[in-house]
Amino acid sequence: MRVDPKYISIGSNRSSSCSVCTSKGILAFGAGKFIALWNTENNSKGVYKTLNGHNAQVTTIKFINNNENLISGDRQGEIRIWSKDNEKNKKEEEEEEWKCKFNWIAHSNSSISSIGISPDGKFILTGGSDSTIKIWNISNQDKIEEIQKIDLKSKLPLDLELAYLPESKTPVLAVGCTDKLIRIYTLSPNNEFIHTLSLEGHEDWVRCLSFTTYPSPSDASKEDLILASGSQDNYIRLWRVSSIPNQPEQDKPIEQDNKKEGLDLLDEFERRLNGEGSGQISTKAHVMVVQDGGKSLRYNITLEALLVGHESGLTNVHWSPPSSTSSSPLLLSTASDNSLIIWVPSSASTESDGIWVPEHRFGAIGGRGLSFYGAIWGKNGQSVIASGWNGGLERWVKITDENNEEIWEVRNGVNGHYGDVQSLTWDPRGEYLISVSSDQTSRIHAKSSTSSNTRWAEIARPQIHGYDMTDIAFISPLRFVSSADEKVARVFDAPEGFVESLRTLGVSSRNRDEEGARPKGATVPPLGLSNRALQKAPAESEKVEKQGQNEAIISISHTLTSLPTEEELATSTLWPEIEKIYGHGYELVCVASSYDGKLIATSSKSTNLEHSGIRIYNTKNFESFGNILQGHNLTVTRIQFSLNNKFILSCSRDRSWRIFKYNPEKEKENEKEKEGYEIFVEMEKAHSRMILDCCWADSFDCDNLFATSSRDKTVKIWIPSIKDKSNWKVSEIIKFNEATTSVSIISPNINERKYLLAVGTEIGSISIYTLDIIEEEVKSKELIIFDESISHVGPVNRLAWRRKDDGKLQLASCSDDRSVRVFDVEL
Repeated sequence: MRVDPKYISIGSNRSSSCSVCTSKGILAFGAGKFIALWNTENNSKGVYKTLNGHNAQVTTIKFINNNENLISGDRQGEIRIWSKDNEKNKKEEEEEEWKCKFNWIAHSNSSISSIGISPDGKFILTGGSDSTIKIWNISNQDKIEEIQKIDLKSKLPLDLELAYLPESKTPVLAVGCTDKLIRIYTLSPNNEFIHTLSLEGHEDWVRCLSFTTYPSPSDASKEDLILASGSQDNYIRLWRVSSIPNQPEQDKPIEQDNKKEGLDLLDEFERRLNGEGSGQISTKAHVMVVQDGGKSLRYNITLEALLVGHESGLTNVHWSPPSSTSSSPLLLSTASDNSLIIWVPSSASTESDGIWVPEHRFGAIGGRGLSFYGAIWGKNGQSVIASGWNGGLERWVKITDENNEEIWEVRNGVNGHYGDVQSLTWDPRGEYLISVSSDQTSRIHAKSSTSSNTRWAEIARPQIHGYDMTDIAFISPLRFVSSADEKVARVFDAPEGFVESLRTLGVSSRNRDEEGARPKGATVPPLGLSNRALQKAPAESEKVEKQGQNEAIISISHTLTSLPTEEELATSTLWPEIEKIYGHGYELVCVASSYDGKLIATSSKSTNLEHSGIRIYNTKNFESFGNILQGHNLTVTRIQFSLNNKFILSCSRDRSWRIFKYNPEKEKENEKEKEGYEIFVEMEKAHSRMILDCCWADSFDCDNLFATSSRDKTVKIWIPSIKDKSNWKVSEIIKFNEATTSVSIISPNINERKYLLAVGTEIGSISIYTLDIIEEEVKSKELIIFDESISHVGPVNRLAWRRKDDGKLQLASCSDDRSVRVFDVEL
């Protein structure tokens, strides 16, 4: 058997320094516990690989040694250094293997808040939530050594940046902390970082820093150092570090210079106490003296510019990489006001006069996005990439228009859930996949085949909710029902634009007339949870709502001719809600629909018999159908209709499963018996621990075999022991080393009694077994266990097979690790 991963969908982490880009355009970003890799220059694929190893969410990523090594830190204080596997000489960048070279706990019981890399790549600095900075020697190929520890006394280091001082090979360290100061450290004669001075001016936490070299205004042949600092006070400050020419008094002891600097700071502090001046626009020069070998070098640090443009706290600043198209570096900044700005020095001046202007402003990502994180420059500075609050990565590319002017054009990036993915299912035609997550969204994934390229991607975000979502089921190819942490199930219908987009994106080839009349889009009222149907697009002259924070969200469903951007997904792909289904007294856990689309089954959280009932509704008028299906004592974890809709299978946390049989309406003596389902078989203590999932086989004898997975580390295959199916027995038990959380069965040939069983576990592994019926007993055989490099790292919550038009099989999976994956499976 061969398994080939075709699609990985996962959202980026909400961290400011959690993405880096190589000179070849390979973007590495933190995605849950993974490091996800995306080739921004390849339009035919999104995330092509995930590096697993961290046991907690990744917080910081940086490159070492010219992109040859990757370093990452997580919330549990672990640092990992990844290197390319040189033994495997691959031609394509995407085929290069990354392996973890070193890993160690740098800050025990603390989160890694920042990482700094020395300019020569021989040592790294790690900042933790334990208010310390640690310096590590990584030049030794055998081990990592801690060589220094700096205590910041209850201040958290939010960013660490290092660079060589001008005209020197002596490094300077800038530290941004949870106060208003930028701390500057230099190397002492015994090669330890010592605090030299602090830069004042910011009025809130200093969240991000970035160094670059810059031409000196006094001598164009020399280069100064420019430090950009971004703060929660909404401002960016540029600090120029320049060398002071040799003077006779330079031979004074370093202590005397630093003492003078301290007195100057004290004078400034006294002036502030007297209300004489502010730290806002201070141009005071800070002088520092450092040792470079046997000589002393003097530098001054002055405020070069104050950049005002963002309306909320800064999250990231990055200088552009060296480029032949731009003579001077450009500054890229992002903020929590959902804006992204490229700053350039004013062209009005022949020499730098400290005036910087915002040349390009991007964003804002629409919908309910709240912030940009981790914006960085792409390949050769010709593109910019930013991660948003919703987990999506947006990209802008510099192009030349018809008038030979440079403009920035938005391109589709990569998207994914930023919360645990709870469930997924294929639509009844098997054309696309829908997933729901605790990030309160549902997302549709499909393989798009357009004239420009063919790739898997997210094509719609039909529901953006106010509650964590738990399950989803299709009623028809263009209608689904979803459940969330509320007492109501909601039914959604596809708008006109989505139906058209299925054809224009090459997902479906069905005729437009087959789908009937559909609404133009949806509108969500202020503070509302319902997507109301919009039968016509509002005219431009119509004032929809008062503009402001609580304005209504109008989602006009457009026909997509190319894959949607993050903004389009968040604002113009909502589906209108057509029905709410009430009945349960507690939050819903799972929903299911019959294969003919006529019935819906729902269950809710429960700790007793009364609330553990399964409610059935018809889809004509969404009224109750038959009686409540009672029997379970605790939460029902999965409901599934058999392929012929004669039976309903359910499993529960009470360790039991039940089969309910359809009972048609009929005369019974003097009264009429109600149409509906009734208890047929019940198996108490079917497993020794709670049952987490169950599934029927999908073949011509679909109600003759089903599987259950349990916390007791087993999967059991059940078959009827008597002909009328009123009694069932375990025919096969498959044992695992960890809890089994999901199962799914498919028949490679629907007319044969041979099956493929996919099993997901609590640690994220997926395995496939064959199930053969031999002498009316089931025999299982392991075919493959997915390699760790393509597997999940959290509990696999749902597995779903589909049979493609060419007869080949695909398996979709979702997990608590926030990823949705699709695999081609070849026998």
